[in-house]
Amino acid sequence: MKASMDNLRVAYIVSMKSGLPAWNFREIDILSRNGVDIWLYPTKLSSGTTMPKPEWQVRRPNVLRTILLQPKAFIANPAKYLKLLLLAIKMRTVVEFLLAEDYAQDMKANSIEHIHCHFGDRKLFTGYFCHRILNLPLSVTVHAYEITMNPNPEMFKLAAAACKTIVVQSEFNKKEIVKRFGVDEAKIRVIRAHGDVCDERLRRSVKLLIAAGFTEKKGHDILFKAVKKLARDDIIVWVAGDGKLDVPKMAKEIGVDDQVRFLGSLGGHLMQIVYESCDIFVHPSRTTASGDREGIPAAIMEAMAHRKPVVSTRHAGIPELLPEILVEENDVDGLAKAIAFLADNPEVRKEMGERNYQIIKRDFSDAAVLELKSIFASADRFEATATSAVQS
Repeated sequence: MKASMDNLRVAYIVSMKSGLPAWNFREIDILSRNGVDIWLYPTKLSSGTTMPKPEWQVRRPNVLRTILLQPKAFIANPAKYLKLLLLAIKMRTVVEFLLAEDYAQDMKANSIEHIHCHFGDRKLFTGYFCHRILNLPLSVTVHAYEITMNPNPEMFKLAAAACKTIVVQSEFNKKEIVKRFGVDEAKIRVIRAHGDVCDERLRRSVKLLIAAGFTEKKGHDILFKAVKKLARDDIIVWVAGDGKLDVPKMAKEIGVDDQVRFLGSLGGHLMQIVYESCDIFVHPSRTTASGDREGIPAAIMEAMAHRKPVVSTRHAGIPELLPEILVEENDVDGLAKAIAFLADNPEVRKEMGERNYQIIKRDFSDAAVLELKSIFASADRFEATATSAVQS
């Protein structure tokens, strides 16, 4: 994205350890639509339910790159580098200093004009060193734990003193910062966190779910291509799972990353909530070139048990379980048509989900599981009979 030179350029230092927190997303989205160009500098980065928009710039943390950039930073200004490094050692913030040297070089290249940090912990400490390196104005949004349970209160006091503005959500927290850290009250602003007003797009959207390991046979790319072909803004894809295959990169390359939400590897109650919340379960299994294939995916059974309509493929044992809706393996057009049909017919989804539930109730009941008991018992009797025969 080429930013407008008329817009204020702001570096946002945040944590994205499970995606971008929803309140950060809303905040950045509002600012972006109102003349602020945002560059994201995450201290941690992995996929989550909310991710940055494709047009937002993100400097991905990279340990090797950060290390290799240190000689360049030292050569540029040896005295300042050593002074800040000694301070970082004293304050137990060497990692934040090294990351700041990396990020500061990128901020300078992008003509950043202001640094804002969300949370007064590692994010602020990294921002503080960026501020010292670049001499840019610094601000921070502070919540509660940084005031009462800060992991490094000495560093927080130093960084807070360097901030041009400190944002808090309450008058109470404002008074606490002044009392505990001696911060100048005049630089503290009370700005309420932006509430989670109902996302109209999410409310009216059709939520597709694929819950599968990130492997070729699961067919994530076929689902993404089908969604791309539909070109509908009322469809969102939830992806649960993880693995070696770079599925987020796949979504980006196909051009649907703005419609895909990566939930990570879920289990237990969280996964049950996701099953309950989706509208259509999609599992486009296929046989790979190496011959890898499914049996009957347990995730399909789980979706059926939650009364969800399922779209899958005529693959391996899946047709034995699922009578509808099945398309051929790797059939992007067929998958797109099936998804569109169910997306446009909520009553059909409900009826199909109920039929799927009845299949699971009939064929995958406790009684079916207890058939194993008869197998175990039969095997024991056979072994006992065989042993007796040998002994006699």
